[in-house]
Amino acid sequence: MNIRTILYLFANDSVLDFYPKFGFEIVDEYQFSINFSSNQKSKNKPRKLNITNVDDINFIFEFAKERIPVSDRFSTGNSQGILMYYCLNVFCNDIYYLGSEDVIIIFKEEENQIDIFDIISKQKKDINNILIEILGEGSKKIVFHYTPDYKGLIFESNLIKGDGTLFVKTSGNNYFPKYVKHPITSEA
Repeated sequence: MNIRTILYLFANDSVLDFYPKFGFEIVDEYQFSINFSSNQKSKNKPRKLNITNVDDINFIFEFAKERIPVSDRFSTGNSQGILMYYCLNVFCNDIYYLGSEDVIIIFKEEENQIDIFDIISKQKKDINNILIEILGEGSKKIVFHYTPDYKGLIFESNLIKGDGTLFVKTSGNNYFPKYVKHPITSEA
């Protein structure tokens, strides 16, 4: 893992001309997805965590303090506070604990698609095992809202055009990697 310190921010369309004056540059982001199929039944369905339950909130926070990066290719560090904001205000009905893998997964499942916003774990896990437990038997498009770097999977990537332009300022030998998605649960 290569650790870099980079200044970044997300700006709305009304201030796009402002930040370049201070050395910030616009950086493209990419959304990654796969089509995933499984012929295995889920053996251990994830348990939904309840943000109105103090024990569940403390569990999420303590777990997140010990987390490893969601991706070795691109992730942010020391962002538990922002993660908790997203847990309490954005994804409050989408947080699950998968005990068999010892991971917290923030995801939404719709008819033909599963959006994975974050996977919080204390050690490397096999994404296939996690996806099987979420999906069970069947086939769906899996959309990652961070930069996945799982071995053995071939990802489709698409340029993101939408709300919030990513600006980056680097210095020295630091550079911002290309073809990444900033983890949504650490966007401030």
